Amino acid sequence: MNKPLISVIMPCYQNAQSLAASVRSVQAQTEPRWELIAVNDGSTDDTGAVLEQLAGGEPRMRVITQENGGVSRARNAGIAAAKGEWLFFLDADDLLTEDALAHLLSMTGDGMDIVCAAYAMRYIDEGGREEIHTCADGDLISILESLIRGDSALNSMCARLYRAEMIREHRILTPPGVRVGEDVLFNLDAFRAARAWRISDQVIYIYEFGGDSAMTRARTDRYLRSKDMLEGIGRFLDESGLQTQLFRAHIDVYLRTLRVDRGRFRAALAFDRCIVRRICRGVDFGALCAKQKIYYAALTLLPFSSIMLP
Repeated sequence: MNKPLISVIMPCYQNAQSLAASVRSVQAQTEPRWELIAVNDGSTDDTGAVLEQLAGGEPRMRVITQENGGVSRARNAGIAAAKGEWLFFLDADDLLTEDALAHLLSMTGDGMDIVCAAYAMRYIDEGGREEIHTCADGDLISILESLIRGDSALNSMCARLYRAEMIREHRILTPPGVRVGEDVLFNLDAFRAARAWRISDQVIYIYEFGGDSAMTRARTDRYLRSKDMLEGIGRFLDESGLQTQLFRAHIDVYLRTLRVDRGRFRAALAFDRCIVRRICRGVDFGALCAKQKIYYAALTLLPFSSIMLP
């Protein structure tokens, strides 16, 4: 096989029933210059057997088998094994449109290191209802703000290409052990390292799930499940020196996660001085705009005042 242009990395865990459809959506691509690296992350069902059967008839597909370590370790194993110029991440229960890879490649000129498209969330148990999610665009601070707030499709590692050389040069990996938001932390590092990026509103990726999907289950105990992500965001801001520029976004991500679980009032009670100290650490008060100075002073004196923030 000639050197692939795109390495499609597919972590698999207990996906025996769904992964064949995901693989077929890769095989149906109008852009043929890909390799598919399927990482069997210690599955105990028939995932391994299905993968071997599929790979037996597809020379562009490779299977890596490892002990269960979570989706981040599986993705990192795929990154290490990838031979392509570009990296693309596909979950083993999702689908691609036929022109997904071709569309992304069409945007990779002019020194792009990341190109992103939109995705659809299809609710099988609701008659196929779809929600379309697009990525925010703008300068680096606008991109990082959206990633931290989680207010667009930027957070996902899917529906986009990353230049493999950039990922390896900056040693960007998906953080193991992060249960919610590992994509966010990966993307914060990736966009900070990228020279340029391009955003498209075309839907190329389809999440299919029902009422008991992993995404639905993740909405319960959101704050506790998100603590590793929140700490990772804090470390990113410390390392990048962007605490002041991203001060309001840092407030917002804590409030979003708390309010999902507890509602507005109880979230304000939980928004304590420990959280405020974390958010305010390293912030240059004098460099904040007038409104953010008021936020800073109010939260420092009375954290419960977060109830007034939209």
